[in-house]
Amino acid sequence: MGYRLSDPKRFGLARTSKQRWHLWRTQMTQLVTHERIHTTWAKARALQFVAHKTFKMGQDASKNRGNAINRLMGILTTKFAIKKLINEIVPKFKDPKEQVFKVVETKRRRSDFARMGYIEFTKNEIAKYEESQQKQLQETGKIVDISKYNKTWLIEERDFIKDKLDQAQSRFDALQADPNTPSVEIKRADQDVKFFKRKLETVEKDLWIENKNPLDMRRYFRIY
Repeated sequence: MGYRLSDPKRFGLARTSKQRWHLWRTQMTQLVTHERIHTTWAKARALQFVAHKTFKMGQDASKNRGNAINRLMGILTTKFAIKKLINEIVPKFKDPKEQVFKVVETKRRRSDFARMGYIEFTKNEIAKYEESQQKQLQETGKIVDISKYNKTWLIEERDFIKDKLDQAQSRFDALQADPNTPSVEIKRADQDVKFFKRKLETVEKDLWIENKNPLDMRRYFRIY
């Protein structure tokens, strides 16, 4: 039997249906309590579908629709998680088109090289704290901004290659203008000009990529 792409049952996770259900209940409760949990990539992706349904139940419960609270009690295992979802998390997302959850892949696990990641609410206090700490460390100079470093390095390399290209081009023109110049030297000078042109194109492309928005990169290069 095939499953839809949005069906969490397609993630077997090497467990029976009952074991998967208890796993999702526990992880969903921890996600609401801490607003971010770190787990394997497969579990995070599987939990994403369950989390969307739970969040919709929380929206219904906040508006007193039907038996939404009773259904939430069947998913979340603690009263604290139910109250936090209804009173704190749901009011943050008033726009229906807003992204509620985010799944991010991290480094692979060292023991078995499994893909790891974390799932979180987009408007959580952990992400805000990390962003503020990152900005503070960059301002104090304790963390180097890699993007700025790469841009500076590429600009210096581009200027250096441009100078070399101008020198090679002027040498090629001088040799070509002299009728006594051997053809071997003219050929070598032409190869030098072509070499520096290729290097300049590569550096300019890398510099364009550094200045480009990551969202535009997906559109132009189809990086998914």
